[in-house]
Amino acid sequence: MPNCPICGTEIKEGAGFCPRCWRRLVTGEAPKEKNKKKLAAIIIPCVIAVAVVVVLATHLLPLPSGHVAEIEYAGISAHDLGEELFAPQLTDLQRQDVWKDFGGKRVQWTSELEYVSAEAGKLTAYFLNPLKVARTEIVAVFDESQESSLLGLSKGDLIAYTGILVGFGPAEIRLTDCTGVSPALVRLWWDDNVNTLDKRVLVGDDVVCLGPSTYDDATQGTNRVLPRIAAFDRATGEPLWQDGETGSILVGIDSDYVYAWHTITKPVSMSGQDEYWYWYASDVIALNQTSGQIGWDYYLSGDTHCESQIDCLPSGWTLSDYVGCCILKGSVEQEITSRSEGGVTLLVDKPPLPQLTYDYQGVTYKGACAVYGGEGTECGALQAVDKNTGDVLWMMTFQDEGMNDFSIVDGVLYVSTNKGIGAFQL
Repeated sequence: MPNCPICGTEIKEGAGFCPRCWRRLVTGEAPKEKNKKKLAAIIIPCVIAVAVVVVLATHLLPLPSGHVAEIEYAGISAHDLGEELFAPQLTDLQRQDVWKDFGGKRVQWTSELEYVSAEAGKLTAYFLNPLKVARTEIVAVFDESQESSLLGLSKGDLIAYTGILVGFGPAEIRLTDCTGVSPALVRLWWDDNVNTLDKRVLVGDDVVCLGPSTYDDATQGTNRVLPRIAAFDRATGEPLWQDGETGSILVGIDSDYVYAWHTITKPVSMSGQDEYWYWYASDVIALNQTSGQIGWDYYLSGDTHCESQIDCLPSGWTLSDYVGCCILKGSVEQEITSRSEGGVTLLVDKPPLPQLTYDYQGVTYKGACAVYGGEGTECGALQAVDKNTGDVLWMMTFQDEGMNDFSIVDGVLYVSTNKGIGAFQL
């Protein structure tokens, strides 16, 4: 029964006045003691509920997939981790020790895509991690929200992404919670309908020119099909022309012409005899950059313009020796330079691929050796190295085809591989 709020006398249910102090009572008025009990009944459960939420949030509930802001970052590239983890001299226990420094940490990598799989309810991307010590893969599990980004990519694309290191196998590194898919190199154009084998690249104002740089490359074609110099539109990659001569050597390029060099073999009758001996000369041809039409050509006599055997050639000399001597000793170079209007780039000044480097925006791009496309180390991958730290940012093999040559002009990478030539925006 309720009590009077003034004198505490028990009051019958529904009474309007207190029988002792005659205080008028409001119907439904709750006594003071019950108000306190009800308030306590509300506050105590609320305090308990808040405590439970705090415990669950801080200790029991895992972070949602993809939210890795709290995870420690490991500043190492896929290439450098692979070189360290898969070094041939390490035992399995030593590899485990290496992994302790990186397992569970977040990384941001750039790798060459092999393929994407959506089987068994998992969205997994497989990346090639070319190393000098071993051929390895990166197996990266992505959230389903990344599906449209991944499926829009092609084999050989260089991709930047983030993920958490979760494990490694005999020839793979595994990541999970991967996000941030974006192309690291933007493909501008690609042409795989031209013979690129053993050809080098020269970039002019309007064209990219592709051709042999040595006599052996120019004259030892596959299946008796000798290579020709070819030109492509620098902006679109559209094929423009091929030189009509086979066995020609790409020598140089300027704002107007592409320069080719041909060997000429002349039989000379020995006086009073039916026998002949042969001497070699050459023909320098200037081809219009965009049309391939001959602008001028000049016949170089062996006696006048090329070094003599005594001055240049070793004993047991060959035609290939003569060609190299004639170009490198200056005869061809001088003729082109004297006729060019300036700004000529000569292929004979370009280092061979293992020594070729370009610096662009704090990164050094160079040819590198890797295990790819089968067994054995081949020096035909492209490597990007941080100029300040020396860290290898990434390395790629261009769809396992290897790289013959490359140039970087105005922030665009021009690459010749065994199966094609193309341009990429850095």
